[in-house]
Amino acid sequence: MSMDYLMKGKVYMEELPPDIEPIRILLGKYSGIRAKDVDEHIYRIRERLWQIYPHVCIGHFRFLSLKLTLDPLYRLALDRLTAPRSPSNFLDVGCCVGQVIRQLAFDGVHPSRLYGTDLEPRFLDTGFDLFMDRDRFKTAFVAGDMLKGGEGDEGLKVLDGKMGVIHATSFFHLFTWEDQIRAAIRMVRFLVPHDTEAMMFGRHVGTTTPGDREGAGGSKRYLHNAESWQKLWDEVGRLTGTSWRTELNDIEEPSTHLQSIADGSLRPMRYGVFRA
Repeated sequence: MSMDYLMKGKVYMEELPPDIEPIRILLGKYSGIRAKDVDEHIYRIRERLWQIYPHVCIGHFRFLSLKLTLDPLYRLALDRLTAPRSPSNFLDVGCCVGQVIRQLAFDGVHPSRLYGTDLEPRFLDTGFDLFMDRDRFKTAFVAGDMLKGGEGDEGLKVLDGKMGVIHATSFFHLFTWEDQIRAAIRMVRFLVPHDTEAMMFGRHVGTTTPGDREGAGGSKRYLHNAESWQKLWDEVGRLTGTSWRTELNDIEEPSTHLQSIADGSLRPMRYGVFRA
């Protein structure tokens, strides 16, 4: 795919999306950026990220999305993380620039209990420049590959057995069924063993007709409805000696990039995974 196509087509948006206001507020109140300078700052960071990874998540400014804060499970996670004497730690898988982590910190969670991981270390580094907090934000960010179990994921091992809450948005729908199993098993290893309140949550693209879909470059990815999502976690439970209860629900909001799909079967969905 040529750069001209990307620039002129649906992958790269020239204008900021209408739902950008929450990140403007966060950049103003958390980062101290003047209101008149916020949009220019966002555009500058987007261009830097685009040079790293020219993908729709960057082109459409989705790396700035804070829609997750509208979900009931975000509030549940926040209440758990800010409860007096709470031992819970939070991990954002595929955290990109760490926008969810900064929002949690702004909402009152101590940074020492917030962790993030992403395959691309330059995203993690750019997050410090986006939020202008390199010298003061002491959260642990770890670059690593969620699909490598055992050899190859040494960096991620420092997170094992520490988490009470895990978030992953726009993550599972990138992979095949088999790779989703690998990633989910990796997530289970991050959790505190035998923590009955452990939870995982987020958003991803789902479907009314579960199965394989063709992704970019002919790659395959598996999309879920509620039944197939539970089936996935039943298999993860069998392989890890654990048991999981899941939920997967449609999100009632406009989704421009999904509206263009001809068969109309795709849906933005929120999910939760809980110990059973």
